[in-house]
Amino acid sequence: MASVLIREAKEGDCGNILRMIRELAEYEKLSDQVKINEEALRADGFGENPFFHCLVAEILPAPGEPQGPCMVGYGLYYFIYSTWTGRNIYLEDIYVKPEYRGTGQDWGGKKSSPHRPPHLLPLNCSLWSFLIPFNSDNPSFCFFLPTSGQGIGSKIIKKVAEVALDNGCSQFRLAVLDWNKRAVDLYKALGARDLTEAEGWHSFRFEGEAMRELAGK
Repeated sequence: MASVLIREAKEGDCGNILRMIRELAEYEKLSDQVKINEEALRADGFGENPFFHCLVAEILPAPGEPQGPCMVGYGLYYFIYSTWTGRNIYLEDIYVKPEYRGTGQDWGGKKSSPHRPPHLLPLNCSLWSFLIPFNSDNPSFCFFLPTSGQGIGSKIIKKVAEVALDNGCSQFRLAVLDWNKRAVDLYKALGARDLTEAEGWHSFRFEGEAMRELAGK
């Protein structure tokens, strides 16, 4: 029987990661905003001072099967800092190829939810922000994602949580598009705080000409 391996991405994975980034952007109806290329991923994620870290999910063939490992998902994250709570981790993307997602329930941790997840739970956006506090002695959180028998999405997020705890992070941050109502309801049911709703935060970004004008360049 085939198994799932969650591992750190290697520089040679960048082509596959880029293809999945584009698939995720297409789902989010934001394909026109993808400007990244494979060379930039290599330089920014695998240089001396990486800007991001990435996990990939591979299906490993059963012994005796002729095909090699097949990459079917990824989770891209980086470390940020809160002046209130210190070290944080931010999950920019999580994605599992459609053919490897299931429709069942995949539980992790100690909580459960009556909500069925959306077919895909993309986390890349800037409109709805969530924050999940960590307690390294007694984590009281879980993630609930579509499965393909082995819960690939769940395995990726659990590994990111493990990385966060191992690096002394007090919070795990992520975001979801406001039209993805099922995902919003899901994270609320899991105990995540909707910071837009609870504290009135809005996300802003400067880009392109606005950045140049701001910097006087």
